[in-house]
Amino acid sequence: MPDTMSNFKPAELDIEIWKNDSWMQSFTLTLDSTPIDLTGATVKIDIKKQCGDTTAISMTNGDGISVGGVNNNSITVNKVINIDAGNYVWDMQVTFTTGVVKTYLWGNFIVSQDITQ
Repeated sequence: MPDTMSNFKPAELDIEIWKNDSWMQSFTLTLDSTPIDLTGATVKIDIKKQCGDTTAISMTNGDGISVGGVNNNSITVNKVINIDAGNYVWDMQVTFTTGVVKTYLWGNFIVSQDITQ
């Protein structure tokens, strides 16, 4: 159960993408190989230049993020990354229907300048 993990530490995952390309990636959440049920949960991803800065891109359920899968524990991202080339940070936060909030992933988000525009 996600609300019993008091010493939980999010996994670090760095993303590299070209400006104006689609970020398409799926994540499957489990706890000790048991699927984490995301029924009714709100998933949010923010991309910022650095912690505390204004959000460059924000995604949530129905706006770049979908939740599903056989065990309702899969998060799929599908969003065009149309921000300036540069180095950013990102994280993925899940708010469960119980009110428990967990950050599952975080990392650097590197956007390279595209050639074809």
